[in-house]
Amino acid sequence: MNDDSETPQSKPVVETTAEQVSTVVSDEALLFDDSPEKEQRAELAAAVATLKGDLEAQTKTRDALLAKSSLTMEQARQVTDEHIDRLHRYNDIKDAGQMLFGKLAELKGKTVKEIYKDYNIDIED
Repeated sequence: MNDDSETPQSKPVVETTAEQVSTVVSDEALLFDDSPEKEQRAELAAAVATLKGDLEAQTKTRDALLAKSSLTMEQARQVTDEHIDRLHRYNDIKDAGQMLFGKLAELKGKTVKEIYKDYNIDIED
């Protein structure tokens, strides 16, 4: 027999983490709890479980995308950080433009919407 193969006797009988034990204990407490908050806690526990599942799925998707790309996790974070910085700069510039259009509208006694129309700018921009 090969030393690397696992036999049924070599496998641990129970593989339990402290978190799993805590979850089981809290789940059992919910079963015997007759308080009105029981339903709310059960709903919250279900929501947390759903969020954990979503996070795991997103993590797997991220890892798959990173595996397809030539980027390392650090490079991906750097690209993301640069993109976020650019979005911040864009928003700052847009806010400054909004203030200028507001001031111009005030000086001309018009609404900002009218000023946008005067300069052929879509109000949604």
